[in-house]
Amino acid sequence: MAKDGNFPIQKIILGTLIVAGGLSLAAVAPNVLGAIMKLNPSYAKRKDVQRRIQETLWRMERSGLVSLPKRNSMGRVTLLPKGQELIRKIQARTYTVSKPLLWDGKWRIVMFDIPEQKRNVRIQLRRLLESAGLVRLHDSVWVHPYPCDELVTLIKAHLKNTRGELYYFVAEMMASDRFLRDAFNLI
Repeated sequence: MAKDGNFPIQKIILGTLIVAGGLSLAAVAPNVLGAIMKLNPSYAKRKDVQRRIQETLWRMERSGLVSLPKRNSMGRVTLLPKGQELIRKIQARTYTVSKPLLWDGKWRIVMFDIPEQKRNVRIQLRRLLESAGLVRLHDSVWVHPYPCDELVTLIKAHLKNTRGELYYFVAEMMASDRFLRDAFNLI
């Protein structure tokens, strides 16, 4: 993802477009600038920030992420399928499991059996599970103390898993679970 300094302008533009569904070119810059202002006011005051936004939009068009209107037209900046896929990937990195007030004493286990020819999918799945807070019990077995069926559904949709390669179940008891209780700060 293109970044200017430490600032993900492309990510902000994509987020703005997904929320708005498409904006006129004249409306993109102020919306992006407003988001930047909230995140980092000093960056938004740079003299070249408008130019950087425009350059990022041109790069995004060349990459097939967005469609920009023709010069001097009143068209809209629209998100293309490749841009929508990139947004799905960004959102996948932010999957989380909500934590209830009390633990019910059950372990949620996610297992997968993904063939070697889909190695990249396995790697991506491990990263998603780890970033969501699950703990690795084995290469293809991950555990969490709180309900994560919604997370599993989102991951299946993200990975387009339709062949039963990802399994989710709840265990009422697990022998030798001290290290898991420690990992999740459970009594």
